[in-house]
Amino acid sequence: SPIIRHVKMIPISMGAHYGPPTAEMLSKLAYVKWCVVVTYACAAGRLLADDPFGAVNDLFGAIFGTFLVREDPLLGGCFRVLQASPLSAMSEGGLACVVPYLFMAGLNGVFSALRVYAIATKFGTLLPCTTKLVCFLPIWLSASAISQLLAAYFSWQVYKMLLQAVDYLQDMGPAGPGRGGLLSGGRGRDAEGQEEG
Repeated sequence: SPIIRHVKMIPISMGAHYGPPTAEMLSKLAYVKWCVVVTYACAAGRLLADDPFGAVNDLFGAIFGTFLVREDPLLGGCFRVLQASPLSAMSEGGLACVVPYLFMAGLNGVFSALRVYAIATKFGTLLPCTTKLVCFLPIWLSASAISQLLAAYFSWQVYKMLLQAVDYLQDMGPAGPGRGGLLSGGRGRDAEGQEEG
């Protein structure tokens, strides 16, 4: 079945409609799934380490990632719970979420990495103490940065595959390469023949 059921242009939002991902895309999304799981853990860890705003950032990043990997058996149940909540207004999930999640994970990863750098520069270590939960914040920040930057990388790989699928379907539509077809909104040769007649 085709990747894209209906789309007016190459999307950068969650408004387009897609079919299920290909096997190659699923292989990349499997890595994203584990990054999302780690991000959920980081959200809990940062909350315990007295970093509530960072925890919220990680939580929303993980939620976006859950929408992206809705077909995954591990996170599919979590996605269904989210779909039964007001958060379902964000998106139906799936490949339409790949670009928003890519940017959110990338930005969160960069900001977490900058905080890790600042702490390491100030204290000379990522574990300045061990007597309080807040002492472990740099560890959670490091895990958050690594997991979300990796998620952004694999999401970018999926996005490039999606663009290739868009180009292919645009060139090989029902009217033939470069003429009409699913993506361009063209009517094809039959419609042109009727007009000429």
